Amino acid sequence: MAAVQCVKCAKEGEAITDTLFMGKLESEIKAKVCKDCWKQWEGMRVMVINEYQVNLGEESGRELVKKQMRAFLNLGETVDTSKLQQNFKPQA
Repeated sequence: MAAVQCVKCAKEGEAITDTLFMGKLESEIKAKVCKDCWKQWEGMRVMVINEYQVNLGEESGRELVKKQMRAFLNLGETVDTSKLQQNFKPQA
């Protein structure tokens, strides 16, 4: 098992091995985020799309999701996620 020092949870965790289809951003995510935190983001992503009524067919919608992802995963983006955080229930 490969390990990564995660910037989200600040712990050493299992590295992401799946293909993420994130282009240039994929290597940064795989180098800095553990598999468990990525799974949390996958749940949060659905919530972001629903809460903000994002149209992923538009560039602005994809950029909003990308900014929310970078903020959620502590990858150097700052956005207001308070509305989402209070409604987010991690999967058990």
